[in-house]
Amino acid sequence: MFASLRKKVGVAVAVAGALALSACAAPAPEVSGKLTVWTEDYYVAIFEPLAQEWAAEVGIEIEFVTKDFFEMTNQFIAAVPAGEGPDLFIGGMATTLLVGNGVVAPVELGDKANLFSANALAAGQLDGVQYGIPFSIENVAVYRNTDLAPEPAATFDDAIATGNELVAAGSADSPFAVGVGPDGNSYLLMGLQSSFGSTLFDGEELTIDDQAGQDFAAALADWGASGAINPDMTLDIALTQFKEGRTPYLITGPWDLNGIKESGVPYAIDPIPSAGGEVAAPFAGNYAVYQSSEATNPLAASLFLTDFMTRTATAVGIFEGNKTLPALIPAQEEVSTDPDVKAFAEIGATAVSIPGLAAMDQVWGPWGETEMAILRGQAADPVQAWIDMGVRIREAIAAG
Repeated sequence: MFASLRKKVGVAVAVAGALALSACAAPAPEVSGKLTVWTEDYYVAIFEPLAQEWAAEVGIEIEFVTKDFFEMTNQFIAAVPAGEGPDLFIGGMATTLLVGNGVVAPVELGDKANLFSANALAAGQLDGVQYGIPFSIENVAVYRNTDLAPEPAATFDDAIATGNELVAAGSADSPFAVGVGPDGNSYLLMGLQSSFGSTLFDGEELTIDDQAGQDFAAALADWGASGAINPDMTLDIALTQFKEGRTPYLITGPWDLNGIKESGVPYAIDPIPSAGGEVAAPFAGNYAVYQSSEATNPLAASLFLTDFMTRTATAVGIFEGNKTLPALIPAQEEVSTDPDVKAFAEIGATAVSIPGLAAMDQVWGPWGETEMAILRGQAADPVQAWIDMGVRIREAIAAG
């Protein structure tokens, strides 16, 4: 089962008035009919006003269908072979999974490929063939309340010490906020895990349970027992505490930036402080648009990818909604003066890509479950629980 990489809290502020689409775009092939797009509520709010203007320009109808964030990828995979899927799917980059299930079609960008960040574009490829058209490059970081913690923490231990002092003084409710509950959130914790030197795979060989991973498991147990990381803290609680000035630190991504700005809390965006002595490298994630292999309007779907998704105005419009670095280079240049975008981009320079392996589908569940068991003190031996997790993952991968 495809596990989500992260869940956005609520729906970001919709784009305030669709950006005018470029009137000087190259002539497009004539299209007609209707396009159907599936995505989560967050991106319906951002994409729809932009796409409706483009659809009117090229002479088609476009309908956005809201899908549950956690279920939509599996729903898309099931619906396409049955002839019940959309023309286009907007979601987290899952190229290996989608191509492996035969549910997405290749796209020819030609010279327009040069408009995109090479790394982001590569995440949408398999065996040199382009399938997904990226629009956002994201990673998590630490939002720091500059009233409660005027200076960045040098290490995770330093951050927890500062947070504990604030809690003891009655100035904060939590020393550090990260939304892991109730089912785990390995995506948000990866930065801390990687600072122990822990990786998931070396090529196709599973490495998550090596000595570095075991060291992280031991640290998780300490953090859970001390209250440094609260296993009952959900994404909503973590974000609310930070917005209300009740915690000095929050791990999340740019998708929460608009809400944090609106709250009025003073903030800075910092790298995740190292817990294990090495650089904390969060995941680098990409969001993309895919064309269904069974699209009912393939010509219009292809035009959406090669025309609408390659326009600077589109990419900037999406950025205004999600505050995530655009994958389109001309749009990156246009928004590069935003200090928050610059901060996330600098932190993202150390980010690691999510392994583009079908085996990752067998990793997310046991990984998150084991982290939560350790944080809750339910694992009598945290290191052995981590080793057992590795055994479970290998068995699941072998079973297909």
